[in-house]
Amino acid sequence: MENRLANLIQHSTVAPVSVIELLKSTLIGTKGSLYQLLDTEKKIHQLENPHFYFIERHQKTLATVTICERPVSLNQQIITALYCRYFAFDAAFQSGGNKKTAKGNSIFDKHWRKIFDTANLNNEENQLKSTFFWAYVDQQNFRSFNMQDRFGFEYIGKFNTIAFSRFFPKKNTNVFRLEKSEQKNVFAEIQKFYANYSFLSDAHLFENNNYFVYKDKGEIVAGIQANPTRFKLVSLPGFAGKLLVKVLPYLPFMKKIINPKNHRFLATEGIFWKENHQDKIEKLLHAVLAETNHNSLLIWEDNFSNQVKNLPLKWGMLQRFKKNNEILIVAKFINMENDAVQKIKNGPKYLSGFDVS
Repeated sequence: MENRLANLIQHSTVAPVSVIELLKSTLIGTKGSLYQLLDTEKKIHQLENPHFYFIERHQKTLATVTICERPVSLNQQIITALYCRYFAFDAAFQSGGNKKTAKGNSIFDKHWRKIFDTANLNNEENQLKSTFFWAYVDQQNFRSFNMQDRFGFEYIGKFNTIAFSRFFPKKNTNVFRLEKSEQKNVFAEIQKFYANYSFLSDAHLFENNNYFVYKDKGEIVAGIQANPTRFKLVSLPGFAGKLLVKVLPYLPFMKKIINPKNHRFLATEGIFWKENHQDKIEKLLHAVLAETNHNSLLIWEDNFSNQVKNLPLKWGMLQRFKKNNEILIVAKFINMENDAVQKIKNGPKYLSGFDVS
């Protein structure tokens, strides 16, 4: 019986249509604060080395977990780690739970727990690896999904979202899209900038020719990756949240900054600047918005770091209205030395805008 149930869980390295359909309809967030990603069908094909685990019935996915293999920096070395991108469940699957399932004893939990305990992503694999899984989850979702007890994940940090917005962004003659021939040198600067960080990867850097740089007398002194992204804002908590969703977008100019039905923004990563060039960042962000025809962008920064938070610039209207919602960074370490684990836990983590949007 157990083997027959285990066979219900399918594994693919190409996104199945039914998985895409489930993810497109999934609402992200917690009660009172919900949004829906609108670019899933496009972005899912950009994942690096993905593994889709899913339960399908009548060509409809009821549950899916997606894990991406990715080389990341750790103590100035490169290790292949495992990023958990999607946890999604159809309403029918969620409502079919029982006490046994809630405790994590279902056949589905056992199957995924085996993966999380060994990091062997294929049935034919049977080796002792030294690696880790990590994921980003809302605090309430972490408790409700019970990742700690079910799969052994632990809390290792938090991060915040910082918004930069302008009603009328300005172009700048010193800002350019990065040339392919310049990528190697720029990535070296990014590695230098994030030398003390864990999780740094070039998996989604320089994609779609969307890396922008500021040049001072021909020298690249700052840069940022900026990917166009869209989401639908379903609800925000409290009176202020309802006001933001239902009223502010219809005031003059406000729809440029926030459009609940189709909010367009830039999801960024890989921001850096050379010493004594912090003053170039506001000009760079202004120009990136103007070049891409956007009015807002988001930057994510680990709470162990204040490099971005301390920049001397005016963030704009959206930052003032935005709810300050901390997101948890959780991980599960497998056969890793304690010194390496503690360095990850106690130091800043690089955050990819592709991953969190």
